[in-house]
Amino acid sequence: MTRDEVIAYIKEVQVAALATVGPDGGPRVRPVILDDVYGDELYLFTLAITRKVVELEANPRVEVAWAKPADFSQVRIRGTAAPVQDEAIQQRWRADNPEILQGLPPGAEHLVRLYQVRPEIVEVAMGRVPYSEVAW
Repeated sequence: MTRDEVIAYIKEVQVAALATVGPDGGPRVRPVILDDVYGDELYLFTLAITRKVVELEANPRVEVAWAKPADFSQVRIRGTAAPVQDEAIQQRWRADNPEILQGLPPGAEHLVRLYQVRPEIVEVAMGRVPYSEVAW
């Protein structure tokens, strides 16, 4: 699988499992919508009031996994998450995701936090085979 095929897979599946490290050192996994890829980074959002923000500030190491159970396929990306400071990227993400912002309670838009994930290891398994690494 190529990098472009991995990106197409991510965009098709959309909902991923995001793993962070909790304050007790244990894993914390939750579903997130993560299908935006600009350049070499993936982008995800959360609200400032979630545990994810505290966890990412304490330890930015993450793993994200997308899966299609029907064909036993998976993509896993391990990397580092960082808050997005670039206003142009934030505006692009907002333009690409109006439904997310529209779904927020009135006055809550200021709580949106955008993070970029820089892939370090990308692994795929298509069917019932061992993972193989993909160059990002």
